[in-house]
Amino acid sequence: MPNKQKYDANFTAGGIFFNEFSNLKPYLLEEDFEEIVKNDIEENKILAITTLSARKRIVSEIIRRHKVMSSGFWSFFQDLNESESKLALLFVCLKTYPIVFDLHFQVTVQKQKLGLLLTEYDVQMRLDELSSSSVDVESWSETTIRKINTQYRTAIKDAGLYNNEKLHKPININQTFWAYFKENDEVWFLDACFI
Repeated sequence: MPNKQKYDANFTAGGIFFNEFSNLKPYLLEEDFEEIVKNDIEENKILAITTLSARKRIVSEIIRRHKVMSSGFWSFFQDLNESESKLALLFVCLKTYPIVFDLHFQVTVQKQKLGLLLTEYDVQMRLDELSSSSVDVESWSETTIRKINTQYRTAIKDAGLYNNEKLHKPININQTFWAYFKENDEVWFLDACFI
């Protein structure tokens, strides 16, 4: 039976955007956030992204991610340390991009539960499987598939869950960080972080 999940390849715009969201912290709760970020495409005073074309693409994804999350989440995000911020941005990616959620739970979490390494090949196998059941993934070029694979593994590495094919629990995370997810009916994210 064909997979009805809608996948897009927009995650290829680039990982968790830690530097970009860190630069945007003072503006995340502003009502005109979208306008502020769009203005920075030309001005480049906040994001500090070298090329205009990259800024356009990244701003589009920043706005998308920002809209997916509640203002309560962005308020919570304000006081996080670096390790927590990176994990929180992985959470945003898992909520925003079905392909990231799928790879994470169908491959990575399963590998971690079994105490196995995660390789490029493991992610590739899942993407191959999806391309036979999803019209969206089937339409992606080999380059896009490779980029999704690389960006996904980079994202979990940046979030502190992966290093040299080894999966591990995050470090330097306060209990109050995990409490937020429990209190907001997002306990699944603890599983996503091997907790």
